[in-house]
Amino acid sequence: MGTLFTDEDARKEFRAAVREAMAPVAKLALLNQRLSVDETEAAQLLGVSPNTLRNWRVQKRGPGYSKVGAKVVYEVSKIRKWLEANGKKTIGC
Repeated sequence: MGTLFTDEDARKEFRAAVREAMAPVAKLALLNQRLSVDETEAAQLLGVSPNTLRNWRVQKRGPGYSKVGAKVVYEVSKIRKWLEANGKKTIGC
């Protein structure tokens, strides 16, 4: 006989699924409160890899960025503008 799936199991599975589904939304809500993001976060918002962002910088493509010492940072507002100007769907930013 198979394993029984109880109501409590179902509630736990549901809560876990909701947490997993909402994690990107929660992260984006936090990002919206920030003025800038690092390269990894910018890549996530743009739906590309950090390597793609590096290539775009060399090719003078993609959203504008700044350097703080050796660190590359992207203003969230510039990411939004770039996405809008290039006909891309924003990912909640």
